[in-house]
Amino acid sequence: MKNQKLKRMVLFVGIICVIFGCGLGNVHADVYKDGLITVKHEELPVKRDGQRIQFDHPHKLTGDFVTKVLSDIYYKEKGLFKRKETLKVFQDEEIKKSVPLIVQAFSVAISTQAIAVTSYSYRMILSDKKNYCTLFVADRCLNIVFGRVHMFQTFNDVMSEKKRYLITRENPAKKRRSSFWKLIPSAGQRIEPGHENWLIVDLSK
Repeated sequence: MKNQKLKRMVLFVGIICVIFGCGLGNVHADVYKDGLITVKHEELPVKRDGQRIQFDHPHKLTGDFVTKVLSDIYYKEKGLFKRKETLKVFQDEEIKKSVPLIVQAFSVAISTQAIAVTSYSYRMILSDKKNYCTLFVADRCLNIVFGRVHMFQTFNDVMSEKKRYLITRENPAKKRRSSFWKLIPSAGQRIEPGHENWLIVDLSK
């Protein structure tokens, strides 16, 4: 009788340990938010030369490094009413809020997860401008692939986007160019061949 009780007690303790052990092993959020900034893990297949890229995640990036990278991302407009000058993709406030979320997301991402970032610039006359990109580290390089750059959003668009964001996904790596913009690499950056929306930054330098 005593042996049966002891066995049951050991079994119960073992089950509790397994449950809590698994839980603690996965203590990290998949979504990080700060106002209109959302950073999340996405299971996205990204291919180069027909082969799926294996991400070097988790990866430790410093806040200063990510701040500099985001601050140095520029684009030019296309189309009939385009502005001629080179423009910054991210505003200072977007960068300030995004950086700690991106650093945290990279620190706990697994090898199949890219980091998806959605941000909205300041509102002008009840409208926002949306940026959307995915980031990942592979072959000692930080890759930043954009799906949207300063996409005009009305207030209703923003509310609708928030409602469906958790159930929709976009893979910018499947996109090669936009009819409205193209990225302009800064010093230390290069463009992925065949793409106008994919920046690469060498981490080994």
